[in-house]
Amino acid sequence: MKKGAMKDLAPIAIPHGPPVVCAEEYYNSLMQSSMMVKKYPVWDVARPTPQVLIDQARRDLMDADEKLAQKREEEARNRAAMDLKWAELRSKELLLKESFISFNKFIRENQEKRDRAERKMAADEEALERKSRETDAMRMRVQEMEEVKLMMEKQVKDYTIYEDYLMAVVHKYPEFKQPLDVLNRYEALAAAKNTLADRQERDLEMLESARQEIAALTEEKKLFIMGLNNTLANLRWQYDKVRNRVIKWELALHRLKETAAKRHVELCHVKSAIWGLYVKICKQKGLPVEVKVTDFEQQLVVVMRALQELKRIYRIAQRRSKEKDAESAQTG
Repeated sequence: MKKGAMKDLAPIAIPHGPPVVCAEEYYNSLMQSSMMVKKYPVWDVARPTPQVLIDQARRDLMDADEKLAQKREEEARNRAAMDLKWAELRSKELLLKESFISFNKFIRENQEKRDRAERKMAADEEALERKSRETDAMRMRVQEMEEVKLMMEKQVKDYTIYEDYLMAVVHKYPEFKQPLDVLNRYEALAAAKNTLADRQERDLEMLESARQEIAALTEEKKLFIMGLNNTLANLRWQYDKVRNRVIKWELALHRLKETAAKRHVELCHVKSAIWGLYVKICKQKGLPVEVKVTDFEQQLVVVMRALQELKRIYRIAQRRSKEKDAESAQTG
């Protein structure tokens, strides 16, 4: 061990335990160290008159009351300014909500117009394609009819031999008086065939009409389903937007709660320290504990008075000590 080294009679003790308890012990130790008063021998203590002490205490009390009134006025001004800022923030929040609602309505209307335009374009394209198919079919049918006409003209030329055949039939079968009877019989049979063909065609047209009605109904239902899908997409988008906003405000509320909890813990520690200091001052002065636990202003007033009184006594003692030292030096 070196020559100048000394044993540490008060080593630093590392606290063990939760931070709240450690912080409370730390602040209590600071207050105790600041409140420690050096004791002097009885013959060195100054003994002013009680009237002087009362006047000084009254003056200190008036100064403390004046400072407290100033602090309260400042707190009232700060509170008014804070209320004004909160009102401005609420108005801005309402304006922002209204702008979000109008913007959402504008986007929804544009989306609906775009969907209607797309549906109309699809219907026009489908109608154009259907008309093109019908035109091509009519052209093919005209071409087929021209081919049939040429073929029938050729057949008329080729079938002249059948006239001779009809005459031979008339001569052979007595029920036919002339070839016209054979043609009438043929026309009757052909008319019956045409009647049956017309009936079949009407049935086919009814079937085709029913098929077209089914197709139109199917297309209408498809368009209705597309509209429902668009509405569902809009609702999902609105739900996601509202859900994101809810998550955002929940996180903000959680942070506010954490901050409020921390401030509450700190406030509880400060209140506990003030109460402990007030009780200790009352015990040292032999005064009854009359102030309630929740009346922190009165507790602070008592503590401030005690501190002012101790500070004043310390100054008087220091001045008396200097005067005593000066007198000792002169006599010496």
